[in-house]
Amino acid sequence: MAQLIKINQCVSRYQVDLRCYANRFTWLKKKRMEEWKERWENRLDIKTRTQQDDKYNKPLKIEFGNWMFEKQLDWSTRTAFEWSIRPDKIHAELWLRRILEGINDVSFFMYQPVLLTKSGPVQLDSVLITNDIICCVHPLKGEPGNVFRNVTQRKWCEMTNGVMRPLISPLISLRRTKAVVSAFLKSHDLASMKIEAAVYAPECYIEQTMSNYEADFIDRRNERDWFIRLDQHSLLMKREQLEAAELLLKHSETIADPRNADQNT
Repeated sequence: MAQLIKINQCVSRYQVDLRCYANRFTWLKKKRMEEWKERWENRLDIKTRTQQDDKYNKPLKIEFGNWMFEKQLDWSTRTAFEWSIRPDKIHAELWLRRILEGINDVSFFMYQPVLLTKSGPVQLDSVLITNDIICCVHPLKGEPGNVFRNVTQRKWCEMTNGVMRPLISPLISLRRTKAVVSAFLKSHDLASMKIEAAVYAPECYIEQTMSNYEADFIDRRNERDWFIRLDQHSLLMKREQLEAAELLLKHSETIADPRNADQNT
């Protein structure tokens, strides 16, 4: 599960100490998973492995995944002294949870951060930081089985049961995000990491009628292969990855309020 280190303009514990919480996350996930599995097996009396294990492992993984996701939301919206209101839509962003669960623990994910640049704040697409690449991600959200297709350089459409809905090309915002992130890191002497882009439609299909090498197009046909490829980049955290993540966190806009004394930490 990739680590959600920033949600839009929310305060994040990772901003306080990225390296500490990055290591704590992997430790906590492993420890809690072992505890959950033990409680689950005791409750169902399946301590010995049987042919029915898969039947019980699936709900365990779902229940534990729900808990881990909520913990991620807590860490990326609260610190010991400040808190931020979560975006109303965060639980409806099914693609977000899907991408977090599809990638391993040593990758970082920033959900639609606002980067403070010399020319002012810039709303970015989401940013995935592995150990040697940074991937800007733009989701396409549609009903399962819908088809997204490019029409022109600036226009796409979504096809639903033969009905066409126009939309702006996702490559426009991805192009801007790539350029801003690249220039920002270069200005801070961190130009070694390759910057990529991905249009991500996990429940749908993407049809390309024109050649385009600006981004990877990830849909329900090749999502798993994409996750495997990203995991190959992220076997261990690297210094450049941590420095890039720390820098992006430091220069991301944050809106937060002080926490009351009676609020849990």
